[in-house]
Amino acid sequence: MEFRQIRYALAVAKERSFTKAAARLNISQSAVSEQVKLLESSIGFALFRRTGRGIEPTERGRMFLYEAERVVGDLMNLSDVARRLSGVGIETLVLGIGSGLAPILLPRILPQDGFPNNLHLEIKTAPTRVIFDDIHDERIDLGISAEVGPDRVPSGLASTRLFDLDMALIMPPCHSLADSKSAIDIGLLAHEPIIMNELSIGYGQIVSTMFNDLGIRPRIRAIADNVETIKVMVQAGVGIAIIPSGSANLESRSGLIALRPVLPARPITIVAYRSRQALSRRKELLVEKLLGPVKTAD
Repeated sequence: MEFRQIRYALAVAKERSFTKAAARLNISQSAVSEQVKLLESSIGFALFRRTGRGIEPTERGRMFLYEAERVVGDLMNLSDVARRLSGVGIETLVLGIGSGLAPILLPRILPQDGFPNNLHLEIKTAPTRVIFDDIHDERIDLGISAEVGPDRVPSGLASTRLFDLDMALIMPPCHSLADSKSAIDIGLLAHEPIIMNELSIGYGQIVSTMFNDLGIRPRIRAIADNVETIKVMVQAGVGIAIIPSGSANLESRSGLIALRPVLPARPITIVAYRSRQALSRRKELLVEKLLGPVKTAD
């Protein structure tokens, strides 16, 4: 059997669909099916069966895939051992950060006692949906974003709550509401052109819920996939926006944007997402070192 055959089978098990597994792996469905069949031929029994709910592992398939996932984790650890024995002491940890969170998150997670000498940190900023895809496809080790409802989190991902943030209104400094010294009522924004983030997941979904709870349909002027673009559009007078508090502090202090709290307040939880498949032991220790100071109690 080949390692890629095991990877493909695990993807099918996580997605409960050959089609979705193929999309996640960025290969054709026929290639996934062929390699899974070759694996089944090699081990001598079927891994999956079709049911009214889609694809499900057989009893023996479930046991095999459970052990396969453990073996994949062991292989990652073995790679870590090989690096140590060869004298390579640097571990690369790839971190995905939700749009707009970097100025809030990085001061909280970067170690106050100095950056670990054995850590090479790669940071990618991306929308929540892309972070989920990258974790699934093993392009990033850890993703941090606003909490997503359980029904929208892909199977195979685990989450750790970190801290809470409020949402805040940003607008051009010349906006009529910018003179207010108190929190802005969401009801006052019913006719304001608003710039939204991804609507079905992430900040866009949160903002939509804030309006919907008041029976208001927001007047969406534009949709952008990252907070940096949203801030530039607000500065240009395209519209207003509601983003995590702290994401525009620099622009607010510089007078480029007016920032105000909103009512009713809507706290969001910032969450670390990762694959349930274990990282190498060294990476696990590095993740704990980064998240330990900001992780909330379970």
